[in-house]
Amino acid sequence: MSFVKILIFVLAILGTPLFVVISALALLSFYGIEIDLSVVIIEMSRLSDTPLLLSLPLFIFAGTLLAESGTPQRLLRLSQLLLGWMPGGLAVVSLMVCAVFTAFTGASGVTIFALGGLLYPALIKDGYTERFSLGLITSSGSLGLLFPPSLPLILFGVISETRVDHLFLAGILPGILMLTLLVAYSMKKGPRKQIDDSHKITFADTVSGLKEAAWELPLPVIVLGGIYGGIFVAGEAAAVTAFYVLIVEVFIYRDISIKKLPGIMVQSMVLFGGILVVLAASMATTNYLVDQQVPMRLFEFIREYISSKYTFLLLLNIFLLIVG
Repeated sequence: MSFVKILIFVLAILGTPLFVVISALALLSFYGIEIDLSVVIIEMSRLSDTPLLLSLPLFIFAGTLLAESGTPQRLLRLSQLLLGWMPGGLAVVSLMVCAVFTAFTGASGVTIFALGGLLYPALIKDGYTERFSLGLITSSGSLGLLFPPSLPLILFGVISETRVDHLFLAGILPGILMLTLLVAYSMKKGPRKQIDDSHKITFADTVSGLKEAAWELPLPVIVLGGIYGGIFVAGEAAAVTAFYVLIVEVFIYRDISIKKLPGIMVQSMVLFGGILVVLAASMATTNYLVDQQVPMRLFEFIREYISSKYTFLLLLNIFLLIVG
């Protein structure tokens, strides 16, 4: 048994897919306590009956549509018009656009793919160092995961059976704090340049940028207003968002042809399928931990040696950084 666990650990280091590693650990754990190994299949079936899970494929589909369309360019141009005048303006623009875009695509990797090719050359040309530019783009892509409609928050809601609107609210303040700190740092590190009169932004330019992105700007209002206004639950908000993005990108902006839709659907559902398998394997492992009272034992151990809530939070963050 110990040899098998070591083998799984080695396979994880060698890059074995995450769902294989988690599933193997779950099956091995249940085998060791002689529980029916069909528990993973049972968890998959239980997941399929979770109403909140419906929002995941719809938000992923909407995010994939946005990534494949001209949305990144329109958001980038509008942000430059509104924020480009600030010290370190392009870096601030990069942070804002990446945070907003990741919130709707649900994956920092998609944001880096969609915006990195646009932002990186622009940052280098504007006088930022290569190291700063790479760090800015890769880190800002993760900020949006704290803002609604964040897929990781929805996943956490599915696992913990927590209200997703409460999770969305809980993520806003830490997200704004991290974004503010990075904006302040970018403004400090940004190059100081004199603005040429020929490059000054006029009111007409701003109006033009707003008109270009006019159909995409209401997206946050639709999601947040619908959920917190009591009009939609998360699944309904996801359906409305996906339908709205489909109409806007295919029939209004016409960035995406109808012929490309099947490929985009397949791409988004492959991503969702990977998430679903990992989620089912993780919940099976969670059931094993609960069955063996591991959380309670850890809690008793922590309560015996740690009395300060701040010390506990510090150690928890260190643990999460190591696990991450």
